[in-house]
Amino acid sequence: MGVRRRPTHRIAMGAALVATLLLGSAVGHSADTPGPWVEDFRSGRLDPARWERTHDGDFREWSVDVVDSIRRRDASADPAASPLSPIYRLRLRADTRGTRDDTVKFLGARAVPAITLQEGREIVVQLDWGNQSNGSYLTAAVVLSPHVTSGNPLTTDDWLSVTYVGVPPGRNGRLVVAAKSAGRERTVETEGWPDSGRQGRPLGVQVVRLGVRNRAVEVWEGDRRVWTAARDVLAFDTAYLYLQMSSHSNYPLRSIYFDTVRID
Repeated sequence: MGVRRRPTHRIAMGAALVATLLLGSAVGHSADTPGPWVEDFRSGRLDPARWERTHDGDFREWSVDVVDSIRRRDASADPAASPLSPIYRLRLRADTRGTRDDTVKFLGARAVPAITLQEGREIVVQLDWGNQSNGSYLTAAVVLSPHVTSGNPLTTDDWLSVTYVGVPPGRNGRLVVAAKSAGRERTVETEGWPDSGRQGRPLGVQVVRLGVRNRAVEVWEGDRRVWTAARDVLAFDTAYLYLQMSSHSNYPLRSIYFDTVRID
């Protein structure tokens, strides 16, 4: 499905009332739309009407951009596609060699429209950990926060994060789910660490799903439900979606990719 642009200056009305996706700002607008909001980065660039770059900390080099990769597609699934059609992805890339040892560095992109966490809402993000030769102290995260920031959303007082953390010596990783409400933080899933699972597990393309059911937010990894956040734990009804990575100091250039984002 191609990316559809939605106007910021008017609300389209027809025979049935359509709640249009408004481009967000620091004040915040809702993403109440009857159809899906899909981002597959097919335009080949990071659309500033849809995304704002975020970063926090010192880097030797960093970039948040859209790149293409040649992948074989199943022609039966998409007859119009060439067997070697390019697929565009959001790439987060950081080099932290020679940077300060006392800071962790964060960078990513925030989706501009705010999302109302209404009943039935589902947010699906496809994350590619990549073939990391050394993913130690590297993270890739999907974060929901009601706060707008051009830095690290985890410094705000309210958020939900689904994070993949590299495990030394770096080829494996583990899932960590945490939430913060009114400044109080809790970690709810670490895949057994530190008591077990110290070696982590292989990571590749991971599908993170966040769904609103019975006034609670469910966290899924693929078809596995990881955690359900009741509203007394997650007290916000509107949020912004952040895609981000982090790295400690003194690591060479490393990249994380996000393939597709869908808000239903």
